[in-house]
Amino acid sequence: MLGPWALALSVLLLAACAPGRSDPVPGGGTAARSLDEHFSRNVQPGLDFCRTCHVPGAPGDVENGHDFMLSGDKSQDMAHLKASWERLGRNNPTSRILLMSSGQETPHSGGAPWPLGSAPYKNMEILLKCFENPSGCSLSGGIDAGELLPLLGSTHAKTVWETYCANRPDDAELPIDPRTMIRPGVNENRAVYFNAWYQDCHANLPEKERAPKTCGAYRERRERGRMAFIDTLAAGSQTAEDYNDSWKKWGLDQRPANFDELYTLRYGYNHAPFRNPYPLPGEDPNASDGGSGQLPLGKRQLKDAQGKWTGVIGEVACFGCHGGQIGDASDGGSRITMKNLGLGNNNADTGMQATDGGSAYGVSIGVPLLLNPFALGGDQRGQNNAVAGFELLFMLLDYDSLGLNPNALKLAQNSAQPHPTAEQQDTPAWWNYGHRARKFFDGSQSIDSTRIVMAAGVGELAAVITVDGKAYRDRIEEFDQDLAAFFLSLESPVYPGDIDTKLAEQGAVLFHSKDLWGGGANAGKPKPAGGNGSCASCHGAYSPRYVHDPAFLEDPVLGGMAAHLMPLEVIRTDSARADELSPYLREAYGTTFWGYPDGVEGWTAPDAKNLAAELADDGLPLSMRPQGVCGWEREIIGYQAPPLHGTWATAPYFHNGSVPTIEQVLKSSDRPAIWRRQLQTIDEISGFDQSLGRAYDFQRLGWKHEVLACGDLPGNPLFNCNPVAPEQPSVTQTVMNLLYSGFNWSALVVLPDLVPGGADKRFVYDTRKLGNGNGGHDFSDVLTEQERKAVIEYLKTL
Repeated sequence: MLGPWALALSVLLLAACAPGRSDPVPGGGTAARSLDEHFSRNVQPGLDFCRTCHVPGAPGDVENGHDFMLSGDKSQDMAHLKASWERLGRNNPTSRILLMSSGQETPHSGGAPWPLGSAPYKNMEILLKCFENPSGCSLSGGIDAGELLPLLGSTHAKTVWETYCANRPDDAELPIDPRTMIRPGVNENRAVYFNAWYQDCHANLPEKERAPKTCGAYRERRERGRMAFIDTLAAGSQTAEDYNDSWKKWGLDQRPANFDELYTLRYGYNHAPFRNPYPLPGEDPNASDGGSGQLPLGKRQLKDAQGKWTGVIGEVACFGCHGGQIGDASDGGSRITMKNLGLGNNNADTGMQATDGGSAYGVSIGVPLLLNPFALGGDQRGQNNAVAGFELLFMLLDYDSLGLNPNALKLAQNSAQPHPTAEQQDTPAWWNYGHRARKFFDGSQSIDSTRIVMAAGVGELAAVITVDGKAYRDRIEEFDQDLAAFFLSLESPVYPGDIDTKLAEQGAVLFHSKDLWGGGANAGKPKPAGGNGSCASCHGAYSPRYVHDPAFLEDPVLGGMAAHLMPLEVIRTDSARADELSPYLREAYGTTFWGYPDGVEGWTAPDAKNLAAELADDGLPLSMRPQGVCGWEREIIGYQAPPLHGTWATAPYFHNGSVPTIEQVLKSSDRPAIWRRQLQTIDEISGFDQSLGRAYDFQRLGWKHEVLACGDLPGNPLFNCNPVAPEQPSVTQTVMNLLYSGFNWSALVVLPDLVPGGADKRFVYDTRKLGNGNGGHDFSDVLTEQERKAVIEYLKTL
């Protein structure tokens, strides 16, 4: 860790640098001997920034940008600059070139790259005064501004700790975790706005439960977390014989040779980026190193206490939601490796898993009802309802001990406030865990709230859910920080296609600098509470040039961090997910084990209570229960802007997966109301096509898809279409939307469409269903087509 003297020195050096530049700026220097020398030495290097957009065919080549134009021929820069200066009214008394580039006159899509008094501003000011008055031209005061830092460059979500410890010994002290810096007051009055604050959840816990202090301690936790996901947390659910016989439910006559491929296609599991063996029929797993079959991610053959394969296949529940993949063996292989583990599984088919009985977490309870605790109300492939699953756990388990305690008083208080429990979400990627200060789509908890990571991933639930809850609590405390450390080791996958560098550089400028509300744009739409109105103001700064610009970040270590929680009235995306927790549970959450009440005044450890008192105190008024140090967000009800590392791989978009491509995120009028991802069918088994070559749209950045009308949907027409207004929810959807939004726990059941072919509706995204809306985030509609292309190209680089 840097000592105080080193930190002070680094601050001084940064203060001496011009924004986004690499070299210290001297206080003066020898004056140029001619205007040409001053231009070539002090002014022309800064024009490379202007050249990014103000050339033919670039974003600045629009009607209100034509007054300032350069070209690709640098030898013509002086002539083009002087002509632009004249078109813009010369010096009156200050040229509009300086007013716009310094932010004194807006709008300027390139932001304020030359702040008033900066080296580029002063150098240009000298030149323009000489244009106006050649005979009185003074070249004194010119400053060598240093080289501009690059516009392109990404950490790909690699964290400070992972980078720092790569080549350091175990006893090396860890640097500060940038997430812990995001507290009230940080980065005030800068282009990137933070308001989703970090909280130290482990403040009152023993030292062994606190964050690691050295590289060795971090690496040890990271490795335990990796092994937990691969082996330790797997819970047995079926024998290898039963697994091998799954094909009998597929309508086939015999076990297909491509069984492993068809299994993943039917159930929405994905390729495991490590050897994951199971025994084929007739194989002895201990005579074949586990077997010659390859299980998908989320399945794992168990070993006994002596380390021998058992032939029992377990599940790691976390990968039901976080076991995503992109790409397949047909076109260069899967792109998610162990370095990128944890992509949201927008391929999972929990309905089919439940119907066939192939998942420990999807249980068929008879037609027409289906139950899955982490897909409540869900009948669509690729979505889950983890928050309702958490809510179900809170209602069934004791707030403090995690023992069984469906206390009637807390159930009544929670259900007295109707709230949607059937909304669905599209799981985010783990690799951005190290670049946000709070968790989940609604910024509900501090990122340091590691206990909740284990809520559904403790292994064999039957073994840990008990009357006293001790086994559950112990399991969480054993692994939660290890899993969090593993998340910090992950990186986003590199975009696999070609990138137009010039276009991406234009996108970098627009992403960080274009005020989407500037010049009267988005009039009538609420503007975020802070920042410069650009994409970066909410999603964070990534470009090296802007990360090192103090107008954007007070410390470059905050690069790539996103901590902007936007109220519903500003973001205006579908509100069901944000509204899912009742006001009662939002407040109650902080009093539970998950809210870290340990050590606060009035708290009593579960082991120190008698059982009767423990069972009763869940029903107490919340004012009588001690509040922990890490409660659920209650001030801002809305959504947290996510970090955008690897965003190319995370389609579909928005918290509910309602928008198939980035282009449609940026242009709301192109978003389809009903759509279906491209399917792949092999031997009459169908599923989403994961192939980059066949199914990925490299131009629009997302999944290729077919736009449907309600009449195109499979199944019962009464379920699908409103006879009066086809674009509106059908009668059945209207009833179910009302039921799911107003009657708590109605989402415990799903009524499938039993008409032949109705089950195939699970492949279709229908925005008419509760929680599936694709509106909001339409302030980006002000981007021109060229600007939109540039921003998309830039996002490919992250």
